[in-house]
Amino acid sequence: MIVLAYLISAPLSTSQEVSAHDKPNRIFFGSRTTDEGDEEHLRRVAEILLDLEKDGTFDALHKRLPFKWNDDEQYDTVNPFGDPRQYQYHALWTFDTQNDTLRYTSANRCSQIPLGLLRERAVSLADMEPLGEPISVPLEHTFDSETPCWKPHVRVDNRMRAFAHRLLRDFHHQWRHILRNNYNSVTLRVLSRAIIRLSTLDFEVHENTGGHGPRGVHVWITQLPAWEPFEADIVRVGTVWVVLCQDIQNGLSIAQQHVASREISTTEGPSTTTSGEAHAQYMILSVKHIMLCHATDGASLKHTAPEPLFNGDYGTGPPSDLALDYLIWATASARPSIFTTIHSLPIEVQDIILDYSSVGTVVAAKLGCMLGLGSPFLWKDGPLKVTLEERYVIRPSGSSVESQVWFAEHKSGIFYLARAEY
Repeated sequence: MIVLAYLISAPLSTSQEVSAHDKPNRIFFGSRTTDEGDEEHLRRVAEILLDLEKDGTFDALHKRLPFKWNDDEQYDTVNPFGDPRQYQYHALWTFDTQNDTLRYTSANRCSQIPLGLLRERAVSLADMEPLGEPISVPLEHTFDSETPCWKPHVRVDNRMRAFAHRLLRDFHHQWRHILRNNYNSVTLRVLSRAIIRLSTLDFEVHENTGGHGPRGVHVWITQLPAWEPFEADIVRVGTVWVVLCQDIQNGLSIAQQHVASREISTTEGPSTTTSGEAHAQYMILSVKHIMLCHATDGASLKHTAPEPLFNGDYGTGPPSDLALDYLIWATASARPSIFTTIHSLPIEVQDIILDYSSVGTVVAAKLGCMLGLGSPFLWKDGPLKVTLEERYVIRPSGSSVESQVWFAEHKSGIFYLARAEY
């Protein structure tokens, strides 16, 4: 059986430019194949730590635990349990030396024990405090508002709705093992950047027309995304400010402070900032929820009700059409607006031209959205249905094109292949 482990310590050092709060912890990920039971494993850990000083805990565990640690450090932990693909893993041990705790997670339960107790005496599984199910139950969403919610008239182009809704839902599916759990601020920035890139068509589609490729799955349940995160918790996307947060109520407070700092003033007409910009627009994005806001008088904000977004199919299910429409509508100014003479041609002719723009239909659909050309994408390639692929497939030469969504040099985990419908 395979046992997984994370070893967490505080950051190595803190510079003047980066506060201790912003620096990520050092996280090592390892695994081992063993017939050793949980009781025996815990006894082994206690033998390593017994009579040891607290300051020596990390080094002792890193050197003496029988796990093969990955060369690269992680920026967050991933819980593989609570997913149907968990079958090959027996347990996950998380050694958090910063908080001085040891957590045990399996398919059936989660428990923890202070590492200080292991430094004092021999322990058993009975000494561990039960924490419940392996997946943390999401906090019940609460949002208190003193004003009625804003209900904007959201208009989304049918091409964008057909194309981007599917992309975003497939991203949600591929990374559901992370989205259903809690995650740190780095992961929040990583996920948020992908969501914004998909919403604004800021990605590349690589077309694989060759034969055999690698084996295995595109995204595994212990995997973290590899693309770069946003560099701040408030980022400008087109004309909208995106506020990244773990809690939607806190995100609204951050947006209100941001509005006040930009000295919003109201004149006879639209509100403007002291720099002459139109009144501020905000997207509050916790990944699990989305809310839109716009500045009114002074530093006040009108906002929509929070809408459930990406929760990894846990509890609320997949994102709603309205949540995805909010994403696409609010970020419309960040997408290119290009007019060509092709716009004057009939839609049927535009479709023919787009068909000649690439080998596969996914690239053509993206181009149609960027140029405002053609019909909404039906996710078909002739008589074949374009489907999300979770695994690499052996493709004989001459088979339908594989369309891979990339963020610069990093795979997004979204791969499409046209297949016959059964």
